[in-house]
Amino acid sequence: MARTLVHRSLASLALLLLAVAADAANGFSVTRLRDNVFAVLRTDPPGFAVESNSGFIECADHVVVIDAQSNDATTKNVLSEIRLRTDKPVRYLINTHWHDDHIVGNRVYRDAFPSMKLVGHAASLEYLPGQGKKNRDQFHRAIPDVLASFRKLLETGKTSSGKPLSEEQRRSLESDIRLGEGYATVPDDFVALLPDIAVKDRYSIRDAACAIDVLALGNAHTTGDLVVHLPKQGIVFVGDMVGWPVPLVGPDQSRVREWSGTLTRVRELKAEVVIPGHGPVMRDYSQVDRIVTLMSTIARRVDDARAGSDSLDAARGRIDLTDLRRQFAGDSDVNGALFDAYVAGPAVTNAWTFR
Repeated sequence: MARTLVHRSLASLALLLLAVAADAANGFSVTRLRDNVFAVLRTDPPGFAVESNSGFIECADHVVVIDAQSNDATTKNVLSEIRLRTDKPVRYLINTHWHDDHIVGNRVYRDAFPSMKLVGHAASLEYLPGQGKKNRDQFHRAIPDVLASFRKLLETGKTSSGKPLSEEQRRSLESDIRLGEGYATVPDDFVALLPDIAVKDRYSIRDAACAIDVLALGNAHTTGDLVVHLPKQGIVFVGDMVGWPVPLVGPDQSRVREWSGTLTRVRELKAEVVIPGHGPVMRDYSQVDRIVTLMSTIARRVDDARAGSDSLDAARGRIDLTDLRRQFAGDSDVNGALFDAYVAGPAVTNAWTFR
């Protein structure tokens, strides 16, 4: 039920021992990556509904935040955690891309810090008031029915195919419902804030305590992806071009054929720590490399199938992703369902459509 309805170099021992402050009630933990750099990591179990990771950097006289959340209440919880650590004002809020679980809470920060500058990809200026609004409207119309279907599965204790729910599936459904109820709090007349600073290539923030580069390295999860690189600390926030347990692919918005090249450019930054849009802190490149291989393999298999097919429907029958599904999902029923929903269907469609 997330947007598809609309839509580790080894760290030092010190890094491994950095404190994690968990807030189970709010569904996230705050991890100190460096003295002044924090990751806000979601602790929800894998599921169809997602909420974004985020981060914040304490600079000499201000704070830089990376990504908001899908609704005001969740964003306010994150802001409260920032306030526990510093009373400096938020001067910049950077959106790694334009999806609702990263941008709806922007207004919480703007209300708290009226002079704050919102940093986003230049393509957001057109997308957010145009196709973005259409997608949001469609998504919100679907929420009540989807929530009802998830609640019914929990009540019956059975999957849609009639099998008993496993404990993993039950936890996932409970999380989907909880997050979906958060999505539903966004008012019908919500209007997304547009970037004050629209990045086409690079935007840098520098002071005595901070060196931050906001980079447009190419298309992947969307055609409006940004990464936030902290070169002195060896950290990069990559948004949803990296996801866990599976990457989130949109049939229309993503660019499967460009994804691997964009991640290769991320790798060339040689950061020691990667913060994905969804998932844990990554202190090596194993998940990044898996996604690089995934996307390039899907593109190649689509091309092979195209040679003997005159339509996408015909090609699907010739494309076997079983080996890739096993790599990302293993024996997990939940992760397997996520692979089918967020990768197998949309990635094949995207690679077929955007050549």
